[in-house]
Amino acid sequence: MKLLYPIIFIFLSTIQCFGQSHDSLATVLKYKIESATTDSARISYKIQLIEQMRRFDVDTTRIIINDVLEQLKNIQSPKSYHKSNEAQAINYLGILDIKQGKIENALENYLNALNISETINDSTTIGFSLHNLGMFYRRQKDFKKSKQYFKNAITIKEKLDDIESLAVSHHMLAVAYYENKQLDSSRNHLAIVKGLPCSALRKSKANGSLAAVYYSNKEYDKAIQIYKENIGISKKAKDLNELSVSYLNVAVLYNALQQYDNAVPYLDSAIAEAKKIKNNGLLRTQYYSKSNLNETRGAYEQALQDYKIYKMYNDSINNTEKTKRITELELNYKFDKEKQASELRLENETSKKQLYLLLFVIATIMGGIIFWLTRKNAKQRIALSNKELATEQLEKVKAELALVTKEKELRNAVIENSLRQEVLSKTLGDIKDIIKLENEKERKAALQSLSASLLSEKATTTSTTDLKSYMDTVSMDFKVILDNKFPDLKEKEKELLCLMTLGLNATEISKLQNNTVSAIKSARSRIRKKIGVDSKQDIIEFIKNSNI
Repeated sequence: MKLLYPIIFIFLSTIQCFGQSHDSLATVLKYKIESATTDSARISYKIQLIEQMRRFDVDTTRIIINDVLEQLKNIQSPKSYHKSNEAQAINYLGILDIKQGKIENALENYLNALNISETINDSTTIGFSLHNLGMFYRRQKDFKKSKQYFKNAITIKEKLDDIESLAVSHHMLAVAYYENKQLDSSRNHLAIVKGLPCSALRKSKANGSLAAVYYSNKEYDKAIQIYKENIGISKKAKDLNELSVSYLNVAVLYNALQQYDNAVPYLDSAIAEAKKIKNNGLLRTQYYSKSNLNETRGAYEQALQDYKIYKMYNDSINNTEKTKRITELELNYKFDKEKQASELRLENETSKKQLYLLLFVIATIMGGIIFWLTRKNAKQRIALSNKELATEQLEKVKAELALVTKEKELRNAVIENSLRQEVLSKTLGDIKDIIKLENEKERKAALQSLSASLLSEKATTTSTTDLKSYMDTVSMDFKVILDNKFPDLKEKEKELLCLMTLGLNATEISKLQNNTVSAIKSARSRIRKKIGVDSKQDIIEFIKNSNI
């Protein structure tokens, strides 16, 4: 229990040191935020203010973070540095969630920040996010994940120029190893921190952790040596505040080892340095510690005197804290006023942009509708026209196909019937002649000749009456044209032309008219001369067109 009190005092004194620095820096940053002329500069200063205030005023810091995120959200075309600011703000939001016990929210924010950082390939914010995830899992006692995230953060940070940030990750990895009872690995990374050209403050903190490792191994002499090394670091850096704390650390360790006489001079040195910088917070802690130390030694009168001095500093600090709180309230009120004015300006600008955007969207939609209706109407007209044309062409093709089919059927029927009649008539005549023959040998030879003739001849004559009747039925219109327009043509020539309308060639017509092929061709030439059509023209088309 005697060891616990001094350790608490050291922690409080360190917080007080940070608090004094925080107050002055926060005031400067608030002034810079108020006087900033661009949103980008204002956001940058606010992030710096978040970094300072997050340790001491969680609620106000959360308000500032949400304000930054809202500002970034309203930027229509965010650049990479805007995304980087967003990732930093979300990281700090996760840190505040940890402070307030919102574990799940913290993890979600850290992962979200890491995702944004990786999207823009920003090594600085990637390293920051990985470090925070390492801190998260260290607090959850998941040391395997914690160490991996710290190692990943170190890999990223080694490529950057921020030695201080690299030292922090090595230090926290050492702490993770320490808490996981891997003391040798912890010492290795603390040694890396001490070897880096980082700040004296970071080295002194690494020394403090190294002393804790030695203390855990009951290597008290090494632990004291480390604390004394911190005194040398503080003197070299001319940091009287840290020097005072370092003296106090040595005193605390001697007190824990019950070496009270050794603790007293270090405690007196701590008080002397604190008086030089007029750090009432440290003096209050140190006099309280000295009062307890003298009480333990049995020096009750000196313990009482030290306690009275402690009370004096305590009362003074309380009054000072009251004044600071009033000043802080005034600054926050002024900051909130400036924030409200900025929000009002932003709201007006946003309203105008939204109105313009709405008008643009409406115009675009109307233009799109008009274009769509016009195009649809044109497509419908084209489709209807194409449909009518297709229907018309289909009907025409069907009619032509029906006509061609009918003519072909009729032509085949005519030829077939004509040939059949011709063969039948000739065959009957030949049979009658054969019957009349009395000579059996001649009759037999005649029958053989008739059989050969039937096999080799299709037809040699036709029935003029049947053919003429067919012409009158099928080619009536064509014959009317011939009678009206070309009265000089003979009946045989008209018959030839009618047969040509059926698509018959010279050989087929020669058989139907019982004539030679050459005679048919000569007849066609005479017809051309009579009606005045040359050999290159289609004679049938010429006659049909003459009726138009």
